Amino acid sequence: MTYLEYITSHKWRTSAARLGELAASGHRCRTCYASPGDDVRLEVHHRTYERLGHELIGDLTTLCCYCHHVITDAHRRRRYALIRPNPVDTAPLFERTAPLFDPSMGFQRHERY
Repeated sequence: MTYLEYITSHKWRTSAARLGELAASGHRCRTCYASPGDDVRLEVHHRTYERLGHELIGDLTTLCCYCHHVITDAHRRRRYALIRPNPVDTAPLFERTAPLFDPSMGFQRHERY
């Protein structure tokens, strides 16, 4: 089962760990304290994927959809910042097949107003 299939499954929706984390958080975002009454959607964030499908309450954190997006983005940025780009992968992006200007036109200076 893929991650997406699991997250949309009945098993995840009725998971004791997921429901336990929601109850432990008081059905509020652990970051901004928003609740469904504040017209936001609560989501349960995986702090680790080590036990995916067999999570413990400590593996999860209740977040509103906005905080979940921000926290997930920060984690991804931190993780990708540690990965050095492979020059072989990026080289084709920077190759030029045509000159930046037409050499027959010579260099033309443009005056500013």
